[in-house]
Amino acid sequence: MVEVEMKEEENIEEKPRFDKNALIGDVLYGALKGLGLAALTSFANLRVEGKESIPYRGKAFITTTSKDGNTVLLDMLILTQVSGRKIHFMVHPKIMANKAYGPILKQLGMIRGTRDKEDTEPIEKIFEILNDKKNLVGMTPFGNDEIKIKSMAAIIKFAIVGEAPIIPVAIYYENIKLFNLIPSKGIVVKVGTPIKVEKRLNREKYRDERYELAEDIINIIESLKAKPEE
Repeated sequence: MVEVEMKEEENIEEKPRFDKNALIGDVLYGALKGLGLAALTSFANLRVEGKESIPYRGKAFITTTSKDGNTVLLDMLILTQVSGRKIHFMVHPKIMANKAYGPILKQLGMIRGTRDKEDTEPIEKIFEILNDKKNLVGMTPFGNDEIKIKSMAAIIKFAIVGEAPIIPVAIYYENIKLFNLIPSKGIVVKVGTPIKVEKRLNREKYRDERYELAEDIINIIESLKAKPEE
C-alpha cells in the first residue's frame, strides 16, 4: 500500500511556480504599450501597415534602424505597436546601466547588449527567449553605416542559430494636420516581409555574403519608407 502511494506521488507533475516578477513585468509592459498607443495615436496620428507579417505565435526577430542613441527608446515604444505580443528588446549596455530607467527596462523584459566578445550572458538570454519561450526579440541598430551593418550581421547570426526569421520594419514621419488644424509630423510604421536566412551564412567563409545581406536588410528598411508618390 505504501509503495502504491509513493508511486502515485512520483507520477504527480509539479505545478509551475508562480513568477511574480514576470507578471509584474507583463502588466507594466501592457500599461506602457497602452499609454504609448494613446499618445502616439492622439498626437502623432500613428499608422501601422503590414501587421499581418508578424506571427501570432512562434519566434522571430523584429528590427528597424534608429537615427541615433537618443531615438532608440522612442523607436522601441513605436515597435511595440506592431504586435499584440510582447517584444523583448536588446538594449545597448550603456542604456541598461542607467540608474534611473535601467531597472524599469529590465522589468519590461529588455535584454542588455553584450559588452565584449566574452560577454555571453545576453546571447544566452536571447536563445532562451527564442528557443525555450518561442517569443519575439527586437533589435534597433543605430550609429553610422558601418556600425549598423555590423550590428545587422550579428542579428543574422542570432537568427540562424535561433532558426528565426528576420522581419524588417521601417519607421518614418509624414506631414499631417493635428486635429485637422495644427501642422505636425505623423508617424508611419511599415512592416516588411519576413526574411529566412540560409544556415550556411553563419560559417566564416561566407562572412562577406552575411555582411552583404546585412546591408540589403538595411536597404529594405529604407525602401519601406518610400511614399507611393515617390
